Amino acid sequence: MATSVEDFKHSTGAGGAKAIVNNEPTGGSSTHNPKAFDFTDGLHPVEEITVWVADGSGNYHNRKLIKALKVKYRNNGETTDKIGNETGTSYTFTFDKGDKVESLVLWTGDRVDRIELKVANRKDSWIHGGTDTSDGKGGTAHEQELGNGILLGFKGKADDNELLSLGAIFQENADVRTTS
Repeated sequence: MATSVEDFKHSTGAGGAKAIVNNEPTGGSSTHNPKAFDFTDGLHPVEEITVWVADGSGNYHNRKLIKALKVKYRNNGETTDKIGNETGTSYTFTFDKGDKVESLVLWTGDRVDRIELKVANRKDSWIHGGTDTSDGKGGTAHEQELGNGILLGFKGKADDNELLSLGAIFQENADVRTTS
């Protein structure tokens, strides 16, 4: 598993303590062995995000959810983290070197429904997951605090079926390393 931002903060002392913006995970919980995750690799930025989207399980069978998440870091491709059930259709977003997130909205209810990502200087947004927001489906939009726009990773919980909760982790200060 990757080096956590928490490890980086402890190894660099007080100066490193302000290096991140930690968005608290939003979503639900599960009684089916939920697993907490904290995907970061020190202060290496995220290079690639992959999500798997399919119908939910159990009471959520009638809507599309984010089933799994994989994160690759900009550290010569040496570190990749993944969690969840890799079923359904996969969608991948690759960051170019120096890309900064302009907007990140996580739609959650009892599960992680959708991710909406907009990167500065790119025309199209990357939106994947459920799109039905009628009748209380599709969750609630949670705009993530972006820091300086450099995405470092995600944290949350997942069970054997899908992602339960999710929050993003960003660099806070512009003077911190953005590439390896």
